[in-house]
Amino acid sequence: MSFKRKPGRPLSAPADISGLKAPLAFVHIPKTAGTSFVRYLEGHFAKDHIAPPFLGDFNAIQISDPSKKLFWGHFRIVDIARYLPHALFLTFLRHPVSRSYSQYKSWHNPRNFPKDDPWRKAMTPEQIDDIEFAQKVSFDEFVNGRRPRFETELRDVQTLMLSSYQPGTPQFLSSAKENLARMTFFGIVEEFEISIKQLQSQILGFKTYDIATELENRSDASPLSLSKKGADRLADMLQNDMELYKYAVELFSERTKGAFKRDC
Repeated sequence: MSFKRKPGRPLSAPADISGLKAPLAFVHIPKTAGTSFVRYLEGHFAKDHIAPPFLGDFNAIQISDPSKKLFWGHFRIVDIARYLPHALFLTFLRHPVSRSYSQYKSWHNPRNFPKDDPWRKAMTPEQIDDIEFAQKVSFDEFVNGRRPRFETELRDVQTLMLSSYQPGTPQFLSSAKENLARMTFFGIVEEFEISIKQLQSQILGFKTYDIATELENRSDASPLSLSKKGADRLADMLQNDMELYKYAVELFSERTKGAFKRDC
């Protein structure tokens, strides 16, 4: 059964972070600067007001605790909205091809998944095997691979995270666009500095972004390389994400222009 209620709501006037009446819920789409953004968000709250990172169990993040002011993790907006329908929802989007390449590089780098990584405890042996395999193959082999988890991590991930419907349904993309437009804030990774300024104009009290580069979990800048077969397959898997990203960039541009006009 799909969750039809429209999660989130845009703010009609700037809020103040010191007096928020609803918690922040950051929908962390993988490989969209989420690690950096979470650290930035955490710097504005006392530790006991920050929920534990979401690892698949909503009860484990103290979802019903009214003292929690910040929730974050790789949850779909439709899932977190069931528990926190009135939360102030935040997210970041990224160019789908760049996001996919960053996903591969993250899996490909063994330093990102040490033996004591907490994610390993939440993963099945098959999922761990997929990551260890990804550490051995090229991006082209990763894209053209037929492992179900590889496709899950690439196919329209951003649309899936923001839609109230399942892939293949008529409302899959349109719902993601509608939910995005209703969120309190969304940023664009490629416009990160402007995104932070936009957030500061929507929720007063956010500080200057000063997270050190070494704490940002950035992927290396090695160039993307794909065969025609790989490029075609990736394009097929990113059709909805490309449409969503185009819509997001246009809406983001409209909102930032409006914000800058008000500041002038």
